[in-house]
Amino acid sequence: MTLRRRLMEARRRGLILLTDLDGTLAPIVDRPRAARLSQRARRILVRLARHARARVGIVSGRSLPTLRRLVRVPDAAYAGCHGLEIAWRAVRFRHPRAVALSPLLQRVTHRLRRKTSRYSGVLVEPKGLTVSLHYRLADPRIVPTLRSIVREIVTRAPALEVLAGKKVLELRPHLAWGKGKAVRLMRDLLAKSLEGRAPLTVYLGDDETDEEAFRALRGRAVCVAVGRRRTRAAYRLGGPAAVEKLLAWLADALEGADVSR
Repeated sequence: MTLRRRLMEARRRGLILLTDLDGTLAPIVDRPRAARLSQRARRILVRLARHARARVGIVSGRSLPTLRRLVRVPDAAYAGCHGLEIAWRAVRFRHPRAVALSPLLQRVTHRLRRKTSRYSGVLVEPKGLTVSLHYRLADPRIVPTLRSIVREIVTRAPALEVLAGKKVLELRPHLAWGKGKAVRLMRDLLAKSLEGRAPLTVYLGDDETDEEAFRALRGRAVCVAVGRRRTRAAYRLGGPAAVEKLLAWLADALEGADVSR
């Protein structure tokens, strides 16, 4: 069954759209601060989030304040730091163990900056509950050294773990919690607001962390991998431009269903 044919179920059942940001809704850029969501993509998300039979959730490794500033869709739910912090309407969640480890993250951030300051093109990005080391602009020859530095730091701070992404190493609390549990929590939260319906859930993501979400939603959602890589998702899109096009079609389909009723 094609992806669009599968998504037509949303016309009858309603929709929960859960999606990653960088590499999915917006292109990955060399500097995290330079990331932008296109105006068209934002307008489409606003249409979906405001639809009576649809809910939208954005799930990202970025901090919650940064995520909300970049996306700016008022009616959306947001999950930052891979789900360690979630906000939607009156709901506010921050994983208590991650919050307790914040002082350790601050010390680790200082150590990481000190040990990597000599390397050009390396960026340390503190996010409150996690910290990321970006090396997209660095000489590829220093990457093994950066990995060694991060491993040494985590060895001295066993309450943390390392998550490797697209030219980024993230240090985060070592917890039995991640995108998988976060998206199931968000899905249940958003579904309750749709008045007893059994909405179609769609999850889109481009990175290794999204594979965890695909596993958690297996059999419960339409999972779509974005980009060219091996994946557990049943469907695949080429990049943010294809995602934008599909979401526009989905918004039209939902609004068309209302007109035909």
